[in-house]
Amino acid sequence: MTNQTQQPSIPTPTTIQECLTIQAHFIGIPKITKKNYMEFFERGKVLQLIGVGWVTKEVDPSLEDNQGRMPTLCEVESNIGSIQVNAPRFSKKQWRDALYQMIQMATTELIAREERTTQNEEWSANH
Repeated sequence: MTNQTQQPSIPTPTTIQECLTIQAHFIGIPKITKKNYMEFFERGKVLQLIGVGWVTKEVDPSLEDNQGRMPTLCEVESNIGSIQVNAPRFSKKQWRDALYQMIQMATTELIAREERTTQNEEWSANH
């Protein structure tokens, strides 16, 4: 469904707990609790909408190669209390600002990819 989008410095997770740990850093919720697990889940799904998905075939064998998704509600809920990272907590405004920056980065990447494709097509047509 969603192509995996990761920065090279992020190690490829091999467990759902590793996926949740990476997500915790990106969404600004350092610990999954009974009070915040739904917000944790929702912020992850927002990232999935812009092409981010750390759960890959290595974690979920039902996925195709180069396919990724964010953790499901069940996966988040079953890890309440087990995920805690040393990361800042984002207020709703900080989350919106961070999300906007991620959208801008994804947009820039998409434009660059389209430009490369167009250049390759033009070069192929002329040679």
